[in-house]
Amino acid sequence: MTDEEVLQIAVDMGKIFNDGDDEVARRLVAEDFIDHEAPEGSPRGPEAYANTARWMRSVWENARWEIVDSFAKGDKALLRLVFTGRHVTEFMGVPATGKEVRVQHLHVYRIADGKVAEHWAVRDDLELFRQIGAWTKPLKGAPKPVPTA
Repeated sequence: MTDEEVLQIAVDMGKIFNDGDDEVARRLVAEDFIDHEAPEGSPRGPEAYANTARWMRSVWENARWEIVDSFAKGDKALLRLVFTGRHVTEFMGVPATGKEVRVQHLHVYRIADGKVAEHWAVRDDLELFRQIGAWTKPLKGAPKPVPTA
């Protein structure tokens, strides 16, 4: 596959999250897909990824991924994006706050045989928890604000 084809598959993964498109999950996620972001022992495959997206959409009203930057090389693609949404149900032990969040993520996808075989992510969870009021301690040298685009 070309770098452009690999990148397009990674970009299309956003349709699962942004639009709740289970058909995209069935078409693009390998049956033995591993989500390195998921807890140990979590289910694998397209349905598991679609379930994760559904859960996130239930926790974060109007949840969106907005791609800010992306590239692919070989069998991997990286998306730098901004995640937005309104906190409407419990998340990682924090009750719903109704607060809007805007945080950065990095997502890496490995593509094999035209499907996503693996996923890794780095999220700015500290900033997310600050925005929902679960972390109130000031930080020296805190990161710059999330880009607007």
